[in-house]
Amino acid sequence: MIWIIIILIVVTIVAVVILKLSQNKKTSSNNLPYRKIDTLFSPAERSFLGVLNQAIGEHVQIFGKVRVADVITPKKGMPRSQWQVAFNKISGKHFDFLLCDKNNLSVLCVIELDDKSHNSKKRQERDAFLEGACDAAGLSLIQIPAQATYRINEIQQLFVSYLPSEATKTLELDVNSTLETPVTEEYDIQEEKTCPKCSSAMVKKVAKKGKNIGNEFWACSAFPKCRYTEVINE
Repeated sequence: MIWIIIILIVVTIVAVVILKLSQNKKTSSNNLPYRKIDTLFSPAERSFLGVLNQAIGEHVQIFGKVRVADVITPKKGMPRSQWQVAFNKISGKHFDFLLCDKNNLSVLCVIELDDKSHNSKKRQERDAFLEGACDAAGLSLIQIPAQATYRINEIQQLFVSYLPSEATKTLELDVNSTLETPVTEEYDIQEEKTCPKCSSAMVKKVAKKGKNIGNEFWACSAFPKCRYTEVINE
Protein backbone atom coordinates (compact mmCIF):
# COMPACT_ATOMS: atom_id res chain seq x y z
CA MET A 1 0.00 0.00 0.00
CA ILE A 2 2.84 2.39 0.88
CA TRP A 3 4.57 1.65 -2.46
CA ILE A 4 1.39 2.47 -4.36
CA ILE A 5 1.13 5.83 -2.58
CA ILE A 6 4.81 6.60 -3.33
CA ILE A 7 4.35 5.74 -7.02
CA LEU A 8 1.28 7.96 -7.23
CA ILE A 9 3.18 10.84 -5.63
CA VAL A 10 6.11 10.42 -8.04
CA VAL A 11 3.80 10.29 -11.06
CA THR A 12 1.99 13.41 -9.86
CA ILE A 13 5.25 15.30 -9.38
CA VAL A 14 6.51 14.31 -12.85
CA ALA A 15 3.22 15.39 -14.43
CA VAL A 16 3.34 18.76 -12.66
CA VAL A 17 6.95 19.34 -13.77
CA ILE A 18 6.15 18.47 -17.40
CA LEU A 19 3.12 20.77 -17.36
CA LYS A 20 5.15 23.60 -15.87
CA LEU A 21 7.92 23.23 -18.47
CA SER A 22 5.34 23.21 -21.26
CA GLN A 23 3.72 26.38 -19.94
CA ASN A 24 7.09 28.12 -19.60
CA LYS A 25 8.03 27.20 -23.16
CA LYS A 26 4.71 28.51 -24.48
CA THR A 27 5.06 31.75 -22.50
CA SER A 28 8.62 32.25 -23.76
CA SER A 29 7.56 31.70 -27.39
CA ASN A 30 4.69 34.16 -27.07
CA ASN A 31 7.11 36.87 -25.97
CA LEU A 32 9.28 36.61 -29.11
CA PRO A 33 8.67 39.42 -31.67
CA TYR A 34 7.93 37.31 -34.76
CA ARG A 35 5.03 36.66 -37.10
CA LYS A 36 4.53 34.40 -40.11
CA ILE A 37 4.70 36.03 -43.54
CA ASP A 38 1.68 34.91 -45.54
CA THR A 39 3.39 34.24 -48.89
CA LEU A 40 6.97 33.70 -50.04
CA PHE A 41 6.54 35.63 -53.30
CA SER A 42 4.82 38.86 -54.23
CA PRO A 43 1.94 38.57 -56.76
CA ALA A 44 4.25 39.68 -59.59
CA GLU A 45 6.88 37.12 -58.56
CA ARG A 46 4.30 34.32 -58.34
CA SER A 47 3.07 35.19 -61.82
CA PHE A 48 6.56 35.19 -63.29
CA LEU A 49 7.39 31.89 -61.57
CA GLY A 50 4.53 30.26 -63.49
CA VAL A 51 5.95 31.61 -66.74
CA LEU A 52 9.47 30.50 -65.84
CA ASN A 53 8.30 26.96 -65.07
CA GLN A 54 6.79 26.67 -68.54
CA ALA A 55 9.74 28.28 -70.31
CA ILE A 56 12.80 26.39 -69.04
CA GLY A 57 11.82 22.72 -69.18
CA GLU A 58 12.10 19.81 -66.76
CA HIS A 59 15.91 19.59 -66.54
CA VAL A 60 16.27 22.83 -64.59
CA GLN A 61 15.45 23.37 -60.91
CA ILE A 62 14.12 26.76 -59.85
CA PHE A 63 14.80 28.15 -56.38
CA GLY A 64 13.36 31.39 -55.02
CA LYS A 65 14.49 33.96 -52.46
CA VAL A 66 18.02 32.55 -52.24
CA ARG A 67 20.51 34.41 -50.06
CA VAL A 68 23.27 36.00 -52.14
CA ALA A 69 25.90 34.74 -49.68
CA ASP A 70 24.78 31.16 -50.40
CA VAL A 71 25.67 31.63 -54.07
CA ILE A 72 28.77 33.84 -54.08
CA THR A 73 31.38 34.50 -51.38
CA PRO A 74 34.35 36.85 -50.89
CA LYS A 75 37.64 35.72 -52.43
CA LYS A 76 40.20 33.80 -50.42
CA GLY A 77 43.40 35.46 -49.23
CA MET A 78 41.80 38.74 -48.15
CA PRO A 79 42.58 40.23 -44.71
CA ARG A 80 39.94 39.07 -42.24
CA SER A 81 38.49 42.55 -41.71
CA GLN A 82 38.10 43.16 -45.46
CA TRP A 83 36.60 39.70 -45.95
CA GLN A 84 34.03 40.41 -43.23
CA VAL A 85 33.06 43.76 -44.74
CA ALA A 86 32.65 42.16 -48.18
CA PHE A 87 30.59 39.33 -46.71
CA ASN A 88 28.33 41.70 -44.75
CA LYS A 89 27.48 43.56 -47.96
CA ILE A 90 25.89 40.41 -49.42
CA SER A 91 24.68 38.54 -46.32
CA GLY A 92 21.43 40.50 -46.01
CA LYS A 93 20.51 40.40 -49.70
CA HIS A 94 18.79 37.74 -51.80
CA PHE A 95 18.21 36.85 -55.44
CA ASP A 96 14.60 36.61 -56.65
CA PHE A 97 15.22 33.34 -58.51
CA LEU A 98 18.07 30.90 -59.00
CA LEU A 99 18.33 28.35 -61.83
CA CYS A 100 20.29 25.13 -61.21
CA ASP A 101 21.07 22.04 -63.27
CA LYS A 102 18.72 19.38 -61.90
CA ASN A 103 21.37 16.67 -62.22
CA ASN A 104 23.89 18.18 -59.80
CA LEU A 105 22.31 21.48 -58.63
CA SER A 106 25.18 23.48 -60.10
CA VAL A 107 24.25 27.16 -60.48
CA LEU A 108 23.34 28.20 -64.02
CA CYS A 109 22.28 31.82 -63.50
CA VAL A 110 20.34 34.12 -61.20
CA ILE A 111 17.32 36.30 -61.94
CA GLU A 112 16.11 39.63 -60.65
CA LEU A 113 12.51 40.59 -61.45
CA ASP A 114 12.42 44.37 -61.63
CA ASP A 115 9.18 46.08 -60.60
CA LYS A 116 8.72 49.82 -60.06
CA SER A 117 10.46 49.66 -56.66
CA HIS A 118 13.73 49.31 -58.60
CA ASN A 119 13.33 52.90 -59.78
CA SER A 120 14.34 54.30 -56.40
CA LYS A 121 17.91 55.56 -56.00
CA LYS A 122 18.68 53.17 -53.15
CA ARG A 123 17.36 50.20 -55.08
CA GLN A 124 19.37 51.17 -58.17
CA GLU A 125 22.52 51.37 -56.05
CA ARG A 126 21.74 47.93 -54.67
CA ASP A 127 21.13 46.54 -58.18
CA ALA A 128 24.39 48.03 -59.47
CA PHE A 129 26.30 46.49 -56.56
CA LEU A 130 24.76 43.05 -57.15
CA GLU A 131 25.50 43.25 -60.86
CA GLY A 132 29.13 44.08 -60.15
CA ALA A 133 29.45 41.38 -57.48
CA CYS A 134 28.02 38.73 -59.81
CA ASP A 135 30.26 39.86 -62.67
CA ALA A 136 33.33 39.60 -60.41
CA ALA A 137 32.27 36.11 -59.33
CA GLY A 138 31.63 34.94 -62.92
CA LEU A 139 27.91 34.50 -62.28
CA SER A 140 25.32 35.51 -64.88
CA LEU A 141 22.65 37.86 -63.52
CA ILE A 142 19.58 38.34 -65.70
CA GLN A 143 17.31 41.31 -64.98
CA ILE A 144 13.76 41.04 -66.29
CA PRO A 145 11.16 43.85 -66.10
CA ALA A 146 7.91 42.76 -64.42
CA GLN A 147 5.09 42.70 -66.96
CA ALA A 148 1.41 41.84 -67.16
CA THR A 149 2.01 39.62 -70.21
CA TYR A 150 5.04 37.49 -71.14
CA ARG A 151 5.82 35.74 -74.42
CA ILE A 152 7.13 32.28 -73.57
CA ASN A 153 9.62 32.05 -76.43
CA GLU A 154 11.15 35.41 -75.47
CA ILE A 155 11.73 34.19 -71.93
CA GLN A 156 13.24 30.96 -73.28
CA GLN A 157 15.63 32.89 -75.49
CA LEU A 158 16.92 34.79 -72.45
CA PHE A 159 18.00 31.57 -70.76
CA VAL A 160 18.78 29.15 -73.58
CA SER A 161 22.53 29.88 -73.52
CA TYR A 162 22.73 29.08 -69.79
CA LEU A 163 20.75 25.82 -69.81
CA PRO A 164 22.30 22.31 -69.98
CA SER A 165 22.23 20.70 -73.42
CA GLU A 166 19.56 18.13 -72.50
CA ALA A 167 17.29 20.99 -71.39
CA THR A 168 17.58 22.94 -74.65
CA LYS A 169 16.75 19.82 -76.69
CA THR A 170 13.39 19.47 -74.97
CA LEU A 171 12.34 23.10 -75.31
CA GLU A 172 9.68 23.85 -77.86
CA LEU A 173 10.19 27.41 -79.05
CA ASP A 174 6.74 28.61 -80.10
CA VAL A 175 6.89 32.19 -81.35
CA ASN A 176 3.14 32.59 -80.88
CA SER A 177 3.03 31.32 -77.30
CA THR A 178 2.09 33.97 -74.76
CA LEU A 179 0.95 33.86 -71.18
CA GLU A 180 -1.04 36.63 -69.58
CA THR A 181 -0.44 37.20 -65.90
CA PRO A 182 -2.75 39.00 -63.49
CA VAL A 183 -2.24 42.74 -63.28
CA THR A 184 -1.20 43.25 -59.69
CA GLU A 185 -0.61 46.33 -57.62
CA GLU A 186 3.04 47.02 -56.93
CA TYR A 187 4.25 48.46 -53.68
CA ASP A 188 7.16 50.78 -53.11
CA ILE A 189 9.86 49.83 -50.67
CA GLN A 190 8.74 50.50 -47.15
CA GLU A 191 10.73 53.39 -45.71
CA GLU A 192 8.77 53.90 -42.49
CA LYS A 193 8.52 51.40 -39.68
CA THR A 194 7.16 51.33 -36.15
CA CYS A 195 8.97 49.59 -33.30
CA PRO A 196 6.99 46.44 -32.36
CA LYS A 197 8.08 46.79 -28.73
CA CYS A 198 7.32 50.41 -27.88
CA SER A 199 5.56 51.78 -31.01
CA SER A 200 8.19 54.49 -31.54
CA ALA A 201 9.43 55.30 -35.04
CA MET A 202 12.26 53.16 -36.41
CA VAL A 203 15.28 54.76 -38.08
CA LYS A 204 17.85 53.33 -40.50
CA LYS A 205 21.43 53.09 -39.29
CA VAL A 206 24.68 51.53 -40.52
CA ALA A 207 26.70 49.22 -38.26
CA LYS A 208 30.14 50.75 -37.69
CA LYS A 209 31.66 47.86 -35.76
CA GLY A 210 31.15 44.20 -34.93
CA LYS A 211 30.43 41.30 -37.26
CA ASN A 212 27.75 43.25 -39.15
CA ILE A 213 29.95 46.25 -39.98
CA GLY A 214 28.76 48.02 -43.14
CA ASN A 215 25.24 46.57 -42.96
CA GLU A 216 22.13 48.72 -42.66
CA PHE A 217 19.64 47.94 -39.90
CA TRP A 218 16.49 49.38 -38.31
CA ALA A 219 16.90 50.80 -34.81
CA CYS A 220 14.29 52.14 -32.42
CA SER A 221 14.38 55.95 -32.16
CA ALA A 222 13.69 55.63 -28.42
CA PHE A 223 17.21 54.23 -27.82
CA PRO A 224 18.59 53.74 -25.15
CA LYS A 225 15.20 53.34 -23.47
CA CYS A 226 14.27 50.78 -26.11
CA ARG A 227 17.08 48.78 -27.73
CA TYR A 228 15.06 46.94 -30.38
CA THR A 229 16.85 46.48 -33.73
CA GLU A 230 15.97 44.66 -36.91
CA VAL A 231 18.15 43.47 -39.79
CA ILE A 232 17.31 44.91 -43.21
CA ASN A 233 16.95 42.06 -45.72
CA GLU A 234 17.04 43.06 -49.37
